[in-house]
Amino acid sequence: MTPISRALLIMAFGIAFMSFMDAIIKHLSDELSAAQILFFRSFFGLLPLLVLFFRKGSPTSIRTKRPLLHVLRAALGALMFVSFTIGLREMSLANALAICFAAPFFMVGFSLLLLKEPIGPHRIFAMLAGFGGVLIVLQPDTGIFDGGAGYMLIVALSYALTQTLARKYKDSESTFCLTFWGTSGMTLCGAVMMVFFWQELTLMALVWCVAMGVFGTSAHYLMTEAARTASPVVVSPMEYTALIWAAVFDWVVWQSAPEHATMIGSLVIVASGIYIVWRERLPHKEVVSL
Repeated sequence: MTPISRALLIMAFGIAFMSFMDAIIKHLSDELSAAQILFFRSFFGLLPLLVLFFRKGSPTSIRTKRPLLHVLRAALGALMFVSFTIGLREMSLANALAICFAAPFFMVGFSLLLLKEPIGPHRIFAMLAGFGGVLIVLQPDTGIFDGGAGYMLIVALSYALTQTLARKYKDSESTFCLTFWGTSGMTLCGAVMMVFFWQELTLMALVWCVAMGVFGTSAHYLMTEAARTASPVVVSPMEYTALIWAAVFDWVVWQSAPEHATMIGSLVIVASGIYIVWRERLPHKEVVSL
């Protein structure tokens, strides 16, 4: 398996775990504040990282040469998470994620600006095809850009920059280091904000918070590893598979059946990701040629 294929597989698993976390966030968004959800997701996600660190880690595994990088990524992560939670209160999961899929386009810009990576015509074609599928799902003339759409645009920008930074500093910062300090910083942000936005917490909500943290940290680790292994522009089409997960959750949990436009758009979105994978498996092709 080539490094690119491995990165795409890792990203696919990361997106699956992230989708489960997203469904839990939507479930909790009407019961808890965004600050509480941020704290509990980060805190319960930090616990397994601490266990892993004390069992198999060493001080060097979390030693960093770029502390400001981790501060920036933690702040972006907190902004992204709070915006996503607030936006979900007003939107279906599938529609919210569809807007978030503007992130790959921001990644293209950030990759050119921060990584100086050339973007070939096949990559551009796949990205445009994927975004075309997003537009089919969105049906802009239906007014879907009202409500929480602005929050989801913030999510897309924050996520794109966070993943690009992980790629830029992959040689000096390990996946565990990026995940550990990012999760720690988000926990701290949530703890401070939670003081001002506390709502009553039930035992069942706490159980959901534990599950959210486990899924979220697993997804964060896998997606960071994918971004370090290959260019964010290459692995980003795999993120479109989250739309399928979201449609399933909307249907099964919230009894909101996907519209025909959602199904058609999802097929286009997945096809763009498959095209990238197929191009990567062709012999004697350089990544830049994509």
